[in-house]
Amino acid sequence: MREALARKHHRQQALLRAVQRQHLATQGDLVRALRAAGFAATQATVSRDIVELGLVKVARDGTHAYAPPSAATPGGGMERLRRFCEDYPVEGAIAANLVILRSLPGTANALAAALDASRLDEVVGTLAGDDTVFVAASTERHARSLLGQLIPFGIARKEGK
Repeated sequence: MREALARKHHRQQALLRAVQRQHLATQGDLVRALRAAGFAATQATVSRDIVELGLVKVARDGTHAYAPPSAATPGGGMERLRRFCEDYPVEGAIAANLVILRSLPGTANALAAALDASRLDEVVGTLAGDDTVFVAASTERHARSLLGQLIPFGIARKEGK
């Protein structure tokens, strides 16, 4: 167990060094950089590392590349959320005081992290699965307000049946 945690720590430190030194725009780029540094990694492992490390995509030389969270600009949480919604289709619905957000498989953790980083007043907390994020608000009115704030980011409202 200790060895596995040590390997994970060393891999994540290598990933942080790689994104600081190189222009890595995709998860595939991150996997290749880790392999070049001597770490066996899959896209799924890298995806989890991105969330755990809080890596963000920042503008570099006219494109976007991964960077440590410290590289994010002020207000970066909202920018991160906006970029996520530009990159992935997201659909939102209300269920009492919850906003339920559905995205592509494997993206819910990143969406929840972006929501958490946005520090929206209505968000009490988030819970992410594989393709679904439950966003708790204190009241149904706050949930409706929150979804209304997310619509301009490109989140499609799913109407109830």
